[in-house]
Amino acid sequence: MKRYISFYTLLLVCFCFVGCQQKQIPEILKSHKDLASFTGLSKEVKVIPLFNGNDITNWYTYIDSLGVNAPESASAFAVEDNTLHFDGPLMGYLCTNDSYKNYYLKVVFHWGEKKYPPRENAKRDSGILYNFPIGAVDRLWPNAIECQVQEEDCGDYYCVNGSYADSPNGGTVEWEQKHIIRTANYENPGQEWNVIEIICVDDKSEHYVNGHLVNEAYNLSNVEGKILLQLEGAEIYYKTVDLIPLK
Repeated sequence: MKRYISFYTLLLVCFCFVGCQQKQIPEILKSHKDLASFTGLSKEVKVIPLFNGNDITNWYTYIDSLGVNAPESASAFAVEDNTLHFDGPLMGYLCTNDSYKNYYLKVVFHWGEKKYPPRENAKRDSGILYNFPIGAVDRLWPNAIECQVQEEDCGDYYCVNGSYADSPNGGTVEWEQKHIIRTANYENPGQEWNVIEIICVDDKSEHYVNGHLVNEAYNLSNVEGKILLQLEGAEIYYKTVDLIPLK
């Protein structure tokens, strides 16, 4: 009898440990200067897995020149071994159906080997676009704020298709300029996994690469919206897309 009690006690402790690990506040949020303003946080944070590991339920696809949920998108956006696999020469994105505001977003990715024309000789490129307004037009580069996912350039800002923001030095970035360069390159090389974290609260956002704050912007034109992952002629794998509400 004692043996069974010990076994089940150990099992309960293990389950509790795993559950607590899953609900812990991310380190970046714990030490954040604005922690007190994140009113949605508690000891047990609410993690929303935007990608469930099995399928693309609650997402839709867009392919340039083919539109939303085109049959051809099935080969471009696949789920393999609990991981999103983007591949092929098509250009487009996978986009959430739902809109989000005031959140922490964690995305884990690594590059594949393949590249396709017309970008076969360019850096591998993708992107995380956020705050894409409900009702805005789906197009190759829609009205949103982009956290660049590109070899050696992860964390750059692009203000896409009419969006804008102010950079820390006070210069407004609009479509003509559109670019706020990261402070440093912290991307892991080759096909190693990388962690992108985005904190977006009110009209401010921050980009982190592998735990390092690399960029920030203020006075964002877009403070709420959908989240999308781009396919831009380079094979890429995404295994985590998690969101934590902050307010």
